[in-house]
Amino acid sequence: MAEKKATKAKTKEEKPKAKAAPKKKPVAKPEPVVEEHVHEHEHDEECCCCEEDGDDPIEKNSCRSYLLRDIWFEGLNQVVEEESAPEENKQEMMFLTLSNAILDLVMDIVPLQNAQMIAENLDDFLTVTVVNREYNVDLLQMFKEDFVKEKGDTFEDEIELNNALGEFEESWWNAPRKDLKGKSPNEALDEAAKHYDL
Repeated sequence: MAEKKATKAKTKEEKPKAKAAPKKKPVAKPEPVVEEHVHEHEHDEECCCCEEDGDDPIEKNSCRSYLLRDIWFEGLNQVVEEESAPEENKQEMMFLTLSNAILDLVMDIVPLQNAQMIAENLDDFLTVTVVNREYNVDLLQMFKEDFVKEKGDTFEDEIELNNALGEFEESWWNAPRKDLKGKSPNEALDEAAKHYDL
């Protein structure tokens, strides 16, 4: 898993910077009509809608959720309500429909190469999560603890750390473990990916 991620990280390419467009002369534009939007939630100290813009793209996700609700909820709700499925299945249908729509959105708005990288990282994250839940383990924490036991936690520089990680992770991710019922972490992850057709 960590080995796979390390490989993926190396394949990222810097996007070429766009050339600056020639400056245009300012043209008088009519004032836009701004529709006031009121969030139906309590604003507090931790509310991202009340904060200045930050560098973390996750910070505004709760605000994006309200925007997505305004765009999608009514239509999705109508589609689900019109389905002839039993009432108890409709919440699951809504969740699956919304999840699929969000994943499509995220991967449609970036270049194909970036979408492939997002998909691979998301698949890795989801399979680790489902393996952790199925076997009641924490793979990444186990990896970290086992690495420190075998290699220590002090290194001269990043090169020495990376060399130690490279040596360790190849054997760790492929070694059978009792807490995974005799499977290696990679076998458990591959099994989970195959189960969900990832």
